[in-house]
Amino acid sequence: MSDIRDDKTQYAFPFEIPAGGGCGPITHFGMTLRDYFAAKAMQGWWASPNEALPDGVTFEENQRRMCEKFYEWADVMLSARVK
Repeated sequence: MSDIRDDKTQYAFPFEIPAGGGCGPITHFGMTLRDYFAAKAMQGWWASPNEALPDGVTFEENQRRMCEKFYEWADVMLSARVK
């Protein structure tokens, strides 16, 4: 089974459940590689010492900014993967 669907999105953990009861196999694609890489970036960031919040930035705003940053890192990882 390929880890790439027709739309060329790559998936981290695709798997197939074999056919049974007269129906064909069921494919589950799992999470996208982009989501997986972003989660790994977040995990690494949380495992390291965190700096103080920038002045005037709420905790919630900082979380939103960091989540955006994790996806930026994931995009870089994806682009490096295809080279």
